[in-house]
Amino acid sequence: MTFKPSDLFGQKLSSRSGVVSGMQKTVEEHITVDSNDVRKKYISYTYIAEFQLGDEPFMAKFNIPYQINDGDLIKVSGVQKADYFDVIAYRNDTQNHTNTSSWWTTALAGLIFACAIVLIYFQGVKEPQWYENIFFLAIFGVGVFLILRGLFIKEAITLLNNP
Repeated sequence: MTFKPSDLFGQKLSSRSGVVSGMQKTVEEHITVDSNDVRKKYISYTYIAEFQLGDEPFMAKFNIPYQINDGDLIKVSGVQKADYFDVIAYRNDTQNHTNTSSWWTTALAGLIFACAIVLIYFQGVKEPQWYENIFFLAIFGVGVFLILRGLFIKEAITLLNNP
């Protein structure tokens, strides 16, 4: 039995491949207003593609812009949600293009988080109060989550590259 991060997240990674037809592209804009300063707005985008992948209708959501057009042979890996496919990595064989999230920077950020908080805790705090323990544990938990998320992305990339 091998360790898979997808088992910890409770999400099943899968991949789909085929030829794209009937492509419809849309972009959702999400605006978040800063609670301290209403003049500050943070904008994020979700890129949505609806098309036929082989014989089945397919709706995919991407965090980053994608390069997929009608007639392209693609392979996507990610997580099937209720009404769409959350794409973590994709490969466009027609355009010879691959796009994935950076698994190693996510894992490295998590490792830095976890190590830094452990160092601060053991070097800087002599007699921690209960709320300090909770704070340090929460930050350590974020670091561990980022490490596991990076490994989850790596698993999706591996699934993408398997035949």
